[in-house]
Amino acid sequence: MRNLFLFICLLIFYSSVSAQYEFRFQQEYFFGNLPTAKTEAMGRADVAIGGTTPSIFFNPAGLARIQGQEISFSTSAPFYALTQSDYYFFGYGREVLPGIYAGISLNQLAIGPTTFSTEINGTRYPLDKPKSSNFALTLAGEVIENLNVGVNVNLFELKLFDDAPNGKSLHFDAGATYQLPLAENKNLRFGASFNNLTYSSISFESPTGSEASNNFPAVARVGVAYETISNIDIPGDKSVELALTFTAEHMNVLNSDYRTSFQVGAEGVINQVLALRLGYFTHSLNDYGVANNKDRLSDLTYGFGLIIPFDKLSDGKLPFQGHLDYVSLKAPPYVVSGRRNANMRSFTFRIVIPISNSSK
Repeated sequence: MRNLFLFICLLIFYSSVSAQYEFRFQQEYFFGNLPTAKTEAMGRADVAIGGTTPSIFFNPAGLARIQGQEISFSTSAPFYALTQSDYYFFGYGREVLPGIYAGISLNQLAIGPTTFSTEINGTRYPLDKPKSSNFALTLAGEVIENLNVGVNVNLFELKLFDDAPNGKSLHFDAGATYQLPLAENKNLRFGASFNNLTYSSISFESPTGSEASNNFPAVARVGVAYETISNIDIPGDKSVELALTFTAEHMNVLNSDYRTSFQVGAEGVINQVLALRLGYFTHSLNDYGVANNKDRLSDLTYGFGLIIPFDKLSDGKLPFQGHLDYVSLKAPPYVVSGRRNANMRSFTFRIVIPISNSSK
């Protein structure tokens, strides 16, 4: 009970402040769009789950649940109405000391071959293939029994003009998870995180030398997950292992009146081979006072995953597992050349490699 009290104390970050953030496309990074197909398929709810390198985006404490060490890569396209865009994620994490985990990750959104232009003081300047990147260092571990905490140190970089310096900004994230054992193979897991704990902003120059800045969103997440594993008998005197996860999450952008969201997700993993996922999310939007604009976005999500036991298939010659995840999400109702945009498709591939001296 004392540990649970300490975890609840971490939720003091979850409070409201006056609106300061306004939407900019390069800051979609903060809302968790498409870094991992698994989380997208589960309604974008991950703050209480963790256990993968992409999960450090939602809660850095989730890194403390990976098995030994992990390499992951995700790619997604198109990114909303940006039909020529690409979104990439790369992450690596491992246990560096018993119970202590470290990781590095890179998120990058590249607009693609499309070139934009903007007018500054009556002159138009090209924005040649704009892109944003975030490089993060993560440290996580179990501070007391069943309580994991973690921090991210992020360097965000924005490229707009070829003839002007890139904008750069440093910001920090923090998070925690607490596991409450209920019975054998049954757990409740609570999670909380704060993305952009420092309320940072980014400044950048135009080719004329003029400067502008944007405030980053400060994003708080709280959630709970229920996990259970059981064996189910099937005809033929056989049984299959079924691992179930159910999760619910609330996200609040503390320096904005919009993007407040609620999401739920579920996952079933059969015999540690096939994963089926389902989710739902809804969040508020700024309709800018226009009656035809939507003031809320809601959608049902689903996807699947495949776990490939290379270690078992190769009799230990390939000592790792491969995890392949996929999700296809319906694009927002924009029309380009008379047709709806293609679905946003996201692939994630993870390699999980055991470490002989791991504490797990």
